[in-house]
Amino acid sequence: MHCQNCKFFQTNQTECRRYAPSPAEGDKKAHWPTVSSDDWCGEFVAAEGERKAA
Repeated sequence: MHCQNCKFFQTNQTECRRYAPSPAEGDKKAHWPTVSSDDWCGEFVAAEGERKAA
């Protein structure tokens, strides 16, 4: 159950899109968390079908 198999993982940006993006400290732009394809978390949801870029 790694990020690469989760429906919230965006492969082209290696981002987790489980929740809305959050602003970084001192940054004026919000960002989704950057994750590795072999990372994991407790909120895994299996991806269905072929992945498409958002």
